[in-house]
Amino acid sequence: RERQLQLISEAGFGMIRQQFPWEDIEIDGRGDFIDRRNDLNGDGEKDEIDAWAKYDNIVDLAEKYNIQIQARLDNPPKWSNSIAGGFGPPDDYQDFVNYAVAVAERYQGRIRYYQVWNEPNANNEWGTNQPVNPEAYTDLLCRTYTALKAVDPNIVVISGPLSPTVSLTENNLNDFIFLQRMYDAGASACFDVMSAQGYGFFSGPTDRRMRPQTLTFARSMYIRDLMVANGDAHKSIWISEAAWNAQPEDPSIVTSQYGAFGIVTQEQAARYMPLAYERAQQEWPWIGNISYWFFKRPADYEINQAFYYFRMAEPDFTPLPIYDSMKNFITTQTPVLYPGVH
Repeated sequence: RERQLQLISEAGFGMIRQQFPWEDIEIDGRGDFIDRRNDLNGDGEKDEIDAWAKYDNIVDLAEKYNIQIQARLDNPPKWSNSIAGGFGPPDDYQDFVNYAVAVAERYQGRIRYYQVWNEPNANNEWGTNQPVNPEAYTDLLCRTYTALKAVDPNIVVISGPLSPTVSLTENNLNDFIFLQRMYDAGASACFDVMSAQGYGFFSGPTDRRMRPQTLTFARSMYIRDLMVANGDAHKSIWISEAAWNAQPEDPSIVTSQYGAFGIVTQEQAARYMPLAYERAQQEWPWIGNISYWFFKRPADYEINQAFYYFRMAEPDFTPLPIYDSMKNFITTQTPVLYPGVH
């Protein structure tokens, strides 16, 4: 953990988007923050440890390296959910609210930014056995917003980023339709910052061709239009995940979702990402933050999955070209007061 934060800090990044998975904190039941899953000393018996310890360490290290945290709240534990399966919402939304409050109270004054859920409109993140539901997600978001603000009114609540998709199925609903239904359900009063995804897919960061049914890095411009139309022009958008997929040239290496995210070389990915940040700085004053997804995985056991190739460093911490290009871009910035609210 410390080596990761060292490298992230050395590259000039000022924030990490860090998941605080509910299933890893309140594992066995309501109010139970003890982890009993592993035999740590090899005596054949499961040992009890503080489930908060890992996250306390991450928060401590982030402060040590002057890195702010955007805490992502999601991934319900099995005990909370009897219907949806997968990442689906809990049977009782208050259980999620209580977990969010527990995190906020523990790190009050240390973590200010909280993101409620991830991609509720797609990818089975609203449950593998139930359709997505903008109105239900808005209900969860609003309840959590109210509770977090009660802990600390200075907390900034970030909506769950919507997956960019043109699909109109029950389990993958177009992000524009999902967002408008959120607004119709009253979501405007329940978040401080909108979030969106910023993947490049099949074109570069400076591609200015805009079609609602084509996924590009600039798709957040449509999200911005919807926000303005619904009276939220004063709110910013934070891009929760941005990257280009640098898969190997040999298709046999990747057996899952090959080409689904577009394919670039490592050199192209390294060239594109600084251009993406630069475009946002110069042209989109409503963008407040862009998080690269992701830094590294602990090992290469996911080498046959396409998403593995978004990484910034190898499992052994060897930096890839994208790391060096971002470090060079950030650390050589000439301060410029771009348009926007500062």
